[in-house]
This record gives sequence, C-alpha cells and structure tokens, in this order.
Amino acid sequence: MPSVELGCNTQLIDVTISNCIRSGINKLNVLTQFNSHMLNTHLTNAYPPAVLGGPARTGFVDVLACHQTPQFSSWYRGSADAVRRNLPVVLEPYRGTAVPDDLLILSGQALYRMDYGQLIRTHRETGADITICTNSVDWDMASKRGLARINPESGVVESFVEKPTGDRLEVLAHASKHATPEFPFEASMGIYVFKRKALVALLAGQEDHYGENSGPDTHFGHDVIPHALRDGYRVVAHHFNGYFRDVLTLRDLYEVNLSLARPGSPISFYDVEKGIVSSAPVRPPAIIHNCDIEHTLVGEGSVLHGSTIRGCVVGNNIYVGEGCNIEDSLLLSNDFYTNDSSRAVSRAKGEAVMGVGGGSVIKKAVIDNNVAIGSRVRITNADGVQEADRSAEGFVISEGIVVVLRGTSIPDGTVI
Repeated sequence: MPSVELGCNTQLIDVTISNCIRSGINKLNVLTQFNSHMLNTHLTNAYPPAVLGGPARTGFVDVLACHQTPQFSSWYRGSADAVRRNLPVVLEPYRGTAVPDDLLILSGQALYRMDYGQLIRTHRETGADITICTNSVDWDMASKRGLARINPESGVVESFVEKPTGDRLEVLAHASKHATPEFPFEASMGIYVFKRKALVALLAGQEDHYGENSGPDTHFGHDVIPHALRDGYRVVAHHFNGYFRDVLTLRDLYEVNLSLARPGSPISFYDVEKGIVSSAPVRPPAIIHNCDIEHTLVGEGSVLHGSTIRGCVVGNNIYVGEGCNIEDSLLLSNDFYTNDSSRAVSRAKGEAVMGVGGGSVIKKAVIDNNVAIGSRVRITNADGVQEADRSAEGFVISEGIVVVLRGTSIPDGTVI
C-alpha cells in the first residue's frame, strides 16, 4: 500500500480505509512491502482500535509487513503473493468471530468513493466465486489495465487479459454492455471479492498453470483471474459508474492533489458524510498575512506572508516568505512547525531553514518534505525539459514536472 500525501492532512491509503468504514467494514489488514515506516506510523496514529471497534475493540486496522521465513526468503512478488503469504493470519478468527466466508481485496493506490456493500451484494446474489469491480475506460487507459469480456445478460466474465496491446486489445473493445464510443473497454479496478474457499484453492500452494518452473501465481490480474476462468470458477463483474483515478505515476499524484483544490473536485474534504476519514496530529492553525490565494488547500501549521498562491496544495507546517509567487504546485508537509522566530534561530545556527524564502517563484513543481528553499529562487522549468536526473543537485524532472527531493536545501538565487 502506498504512503503518499493526499491534500494536506491525509494519505492515499485513507481513501480505501474511508470507503471501508463508510461501508460498515471494520476489520482491515494492510499488507506492506519495504520502507513502510511512514505508513505504519500514520496508520497507528490515525486508526487506533477505539476508533474502529469501540470499547469492545471489534474492529482493527492491522499492518502485515513483509517478512522472511524458512519458506519465503524474498519480498512480496506481487499482490497475490502478498495475500498468499498472509492467509494464516487473515483467516484466523478474531475475538471469537467466525472465519469470513468472503474476503474483500483492495488496492490502496486510487482516488474514488465507493460503497463496498453494493459490490458484496452483487457477489452474493450472483453466486460468484470471484467478483471483479470494473469501470469503463478509453483507448489510452485500456493498455494499462486488465480488461474483461463480460456476458451482457449474466454479468459473468468470459475472458480477462492483463494490459493487452495490439490485436489482443482490439478484440476486447465493446465487450461490455456499458461500453460507449468514448469508453469502449471494461477494466478491472484492482478490487475483488473472493469466496474464502476459492481464494485458498487458487493461492495455497498452487503452481502456475503456464509452466512448472515459473512458481505460484504472483498477481491477481495477470495470474489468478485468468487461471480461475480456465479452471471453471464463476467470475462476475460489478460495474462501477463513479469517479475513479489510479495514482500510479508522479503526474497522477500531482494532478490528483491539485484537482482536490479546484471547485467541483470529484472527492471533497468538506463533505462530512462522504469525505475521507482520518485523524491527524494537532497543529497550530494556519496563519495567512496579506496573501492572494485562489483554488488552494492550506494545511495546518502553515505560515504564509504577502504572497500569491494559485491552484496549489500547501501541506502542513509550510512557511512561505514575503513576495513569493507559487502556481500549480504541490508542497508536501514538513515534519516540524516553523515561524519567523524559529527560522531566525535556525539561520543564526547555520542550519537549513525549512520553507520557501521571500521573492521566490515556483510553478508546476512538487516540493517534497522538509525542503529548505532560499530567497529569490526560481523553479519554473523555463526550458521545458521533460526528463532529467539532477539528484546530485537535489532535484529531478519527470514528465516536465520539477521534483525537489526530500531534505534538500536550495541556495538563494538558484534557477531551475
């Protein structure tokens, strides 16, 4: 599951967990790979047992980190491999409750709002062994997702191909009753409901059907679903017609965050009944002095002086000095609160001064955590460079977006 900032006070994983809570699901296992300390800390602080389970502690959000055993010496090799290696824990009865008959498997890398109860209802009413949540996509997105051919009457998945191209892509166009000229493909959202017996049979010790030397299935889309179809399992599609955006690349992260600050955002932080559920540390309120701010989210603990900020997400504990111009940029949160007096102390000690110094210009950039940007710095990518690795100087450029790396200090007057 990804640990990336969304808006100011939440992370992308909070979207999936919020959907679970809104759907009445309160027993969650989060399977993490490596370098998961930040995610583990966030989950521990945001979802203590009392939040989900009340005094009886009937609910939980537990982290199941990848670990080595005599049987498994590697990291998780894919989504199915991660679930397989944690089946003994997932299927263990919790506080006297029965082992679940159905298991919901979710991706943590997308922005959407869904009632999983409707998905589970489809799964049970159709007698499915596996239910795949799908949505309609266009030609550009089709080759990046798993595509299904679906019986228009029964909703049964007749074939499934992960990230097809060429002729394999052509034959899957208009293979669903939900297809339109603009969105002719039906794509998996990486959201599944499995009957417990089907999941165990497909994952537990089963060798890959494509060759005796390739080992057990590692991915749900590439391996498990095609093998389930070949073995005669009943696989059904549940069509989702709402907003859904995968967050797979830096550009996805950048665009999704900035969309949250605009009017008509597909997911709102201010819709209390349907918004994103999370708990954040208590910080001072933001202080804004004589600024021109438009279509921007500003996090707690931020101090903004006499600047123009448009179309941005300004995270927590961000300092912006006098006379700055920041547009279409994502400033990720800093770990510590700073103000004028604390910055003066840091400067006197010769330490890095977190925040954005006066007179700086930042456009179409991502500023990572705990960055110190000096005065009169220009980060605008004026030459339109699309790709560059300048990590030795504290930044990279990806798809035309300048990313200032975590913990970097940018000297006064620098031009990027």
